[in-house]
Amino acid sequence: MGGSPLTLRSSTGAFAAPISTGNAGQSASAAHTNVGGLVHYEYMPESDIDLLAHLAAAFAERRAADAHIVALAAEVVDRSRPSLGAGGLASRHGDASATAMVARVGRVSLAEASRLCRLGAATASRLSLVGEVMPALFPVVALAVAQAHIPVDSALAIVSALSQASARADTSDLEAAEAALVDFARDNPADIVRRLAIAWRDALDADGVEPRDEMLVSKRSGKRVLLGNGLKRFVLDLDPASAAYLDAWIDGYVGSAIRTPRFEPASGASTSAAPDLSEPNSTEPNPADLDPADPRSLGQLTADAIVDLAKHGIGCSNVDAPRGATTVVVRMTLESLKTGLGIATIDGGLEPISAESARRMAADAGIIPIVLGGAGEVLDLGISRRLFSRAQRRAIVERDGGCAWPGCDRPPSYTEAHHIRWWSSGGRTDLRNAVLLCSRHHHLVHEHRWGIDVRDNVPWFIPPSSVDLYRVPRRGGRPRVPAPLRT
Repeated sequence: MGGSPLTLRSSTGAFAAPISTGNAGQSASAAHTNVGGLVHYEYMPESDIDLLAHLAAAFAERRAADAHIVALAAEVVDRSRPSLGAGGLASRHGDASATAMVARVGRVSLAEASRLCRLGAATASRLSLVGEVMPALFPVVALAVAQAHIPVDSALAIVSALSQASARADTSDLEAAEAALVDFARDNPADIVRRLAIAWRDALDADGVEPRDEMLVSKRSGKRVLLGNGLKRFVLDLDPASAAYLDAWIDGYVGSAIRTPRFEPASGASTSAAPDLSEPNSTEPNPADLDPADPRSLGQLTADAIVDLAKHGIGCSNVDAPRGATTVVVRMTLESLKTGLGIATIDGGLEPISAESARRMAADAGIIPIVLGGAGEVLDLGISRRLFSRAQRRAIVERDGGCAWPGCDRPPSYTEAHHIRWWSSGGRTDLRNAVLLCSRHHHLVHEHRWGIDVRDNVPWFIPPSSVDLYRVPRRGGRPRVPAPLRT
């Protein structure tokens, strides 16, 4: 890659690292100092656009380097295969396995070495029993990694999910899933790719959901550890259905607390109206006139939610639980609801549950089943009024899954319904004109005038020219989940 080399010095010497400028056009100025044997960088790009171009170029270089390491790790795995016995590469060097050798040579953790070896084995060409060269198990992933189009994390997520489905899935469906996931991974973070890969796994192998569900239930556990500083740590491992109840409680409690005004007028100060983020040019109270009303962090609110739940359970003569509005949304098809066959998903959960488990949950109080049909479109329930109805909000939640901002993981209870076209400017209170945003991203959209466009039921965020000169739209919302491919 082009660019001027940047020399970095340490206590043991110097090396040159070329920095490509990508679309920035020029290399950014950089300096370094050596203090106490540590390398210090003073990196001063000419502009924000230049900085981001360099960052993107650096990640591209990292993906290329990782691709080379993955290929080398695959060769180490092949030369250390068990059939070679004591003559294998790892054994001759005194390493217990190929993974141990990669960890030793690369000075990385065994977990990292294992990831590299697993991806290498899945993306390397193979030899048949008669010595013929065969393509990799995942050729599309292999090509994308080799071309530095997707990172190791995304590639492993795809390989892991499709490997679990491969025993019962149709070959052509596996190929279609691999191509779709790799295409998605080119433009999306690895965490979102992993979620979509799991959805594809369960669409390809709906029969495998129930056994996985039962396995996760059997692994549930909890332990209590008394820490040296006097605190007590509670560690819970819950199956998806059980976790949904606790998530709903915590989200309702925390969501109610953070939607309550966090500041109140100081004694004797003048009052101001609370800001209205759905309208332009809204005014906020004068910070000098405010006292913090609830200084708790999100972590403290979460802890308090669990403690208050326990208090309520012990003294259950209290009719009203200490919470905000709490619901559990279970999503499944009409056919699955009727037959108990297939899969269902829960808001805030990564792993799906079996349709039978969802039917049992639907008998509990506070469970709201959302039954989908077709491609999962949500009907427009809009009425031209100022505030969104509860039914509309649930429909928006179904589409966006929480804060719709790209990469944001705030759950629905932490969000506000935002009018894409302001209501005061003629914007309708309907689903085509709505998007869920957490408080932080709601402020950001208004402050910097981000554009939002809903296309095919997917929200896209258009940055202002001050953020991106080319105003390239960024995909938001929940990735589209494929319908089950085999019944």
